[in-house]
Amino acid sequence: MHLIHRGIVNKNYKENLLNSFKTSFKKGYGIETDIHATKDGEFVCFHDFTLKRIHKINKSIKNLSYTEILNLTKKNPIPLLKDLLKLSKNKFDLFIEIKPLFSNKLLRKLLYETKKYKKCVFISFKEKNIYRIIKIKRKTKVGLSYSPSTSIKIITKKSKNKDVNCLILDKYFLKSSKINKIKKEKYLPDIFEIYNNLQIPFSYIICPETEMLGVNTIEDFVKIDKIYQKYLVNNFISKGVLIQNPDTCRFSFDTMIQSGAIIESNVVIKKGVKILKDTIIKSFSYLEGVIIRQNASIGPFARIRPNTIISKNVKIGNYVEVKNSYVGDYSSVSHLSYIGDAKIGKKVNVGAGTITCNYDGKQKNKTIIRDGAFIGSNSSLIAPIIINKNAKIAAGSVINKSIPSNYLAIERSKLKLVKKN
Repeated sequence: MHLIHRGIVNKNYKENLLNSFKTSFKKGYGIETDIHATKDGEFVCFHDFTLKRIHKINKSIKNLSYTEILNLTKKNPIPLLKDLLKLSKNKFDLFIEIKPLFSNKLLRKLLYETKKYKKCVFISFKEKNIYRIIKIKRKTKVGLSYSPSTSIKIITKKSKNKDVNCLILDKYFLKSSKINKIKKEKYLPDIFEIYNNLQIPFSYIICPETEMLGVNTIEDFVKIDKIYQKYLVNNFISKGVLIQNPDTCRFSFDTMIQSGAIIESNVVIKKGVKILKDTIIKSFSYLEGVIIRQNASIGPFARIRPNTIISKNVKIGNYVEVKNSYVGDYSSVSHLSYIGDAKIGKKVNVGAGTITCNYDGKQKNKTIIRDGAFIGSNSSLIAPIIINKNAKIAAGSVINKSIPSNYLAIERSKLKLVKKN
């Protein structure tokens, strides 16, 4: 969510007024505003401690009742915080900066007035305000603000407080050289200085802490990897993918899985994988750079390597490796086979132990198996080779020539029987 500092401000809208807040909400922006307490304990949205800069009246907010303030600011009436809360309808993020030091009584009242509004974050340059809020209600969203004079050591120390959700650094601090003195590298806040120097408009968003974690050690990497894997899993499940044991599976940042697919336990999916609907990936399968179309079955213990397309209703069984190949609709490679640099047509059956011998010691060669062919168990197909439509290869054959359509190829050594002494 984007935040607008004190609401949208231009010649038509003044800062911290209801019309500037309303316009910001209409554009989909949240608000950062400042609050003071009046003499009669009302919270008003106003930045300065006095009315002098905006209304040319040198009187302090804390010494005036809200009725007196309204009488002095009739042209641009200062709004109450409760009016801003109602206007937000609990839909927009509100960063509420507490300007003066509030008593415990005022802070309790503030928390009571805002208790129904879950998108409020309280920030302040006065640390006591924030620590008192935490003490009153620990789970309240809070942030600490710092001026340019604050040392890096202090900010680092304060940032370790787990009850503080965010740090607000003054823009002048961000533009200073203090950050770069720690290490000779750029930090995320340097973006503000860079954009400001280039006169490029920018805004910021509120995001969970997990989206801003840094990686400096292997332990950091492992922690973030677990968080990201959980994010991917939740995203797939929300789209109708069944992941049977998510903690044992791994996914890549670009993995695409359609609804109705099933991922069993201990599956590894690397970069460049697309799995279409109603496909099942069985346990201990390893996929990389593959497109798997509808209603296919992969595994268990299958390895599918890059540049492979598995068409719909295909079965790739246990201990099968497929690499740089196309397998056509309704074909089956059920067990213990290697398919490399091959193009397999529709309704082809590849028997157990079949190998496409694609490498001759110098280059990779292509194996083509056309529609309806049947490859018997424990066959070796020495590429380059074409097995034409409806051809059959007898079990145990070593085939080094192309086979015409509708022929049976048998290649075996003659059986010899030797009588034992």
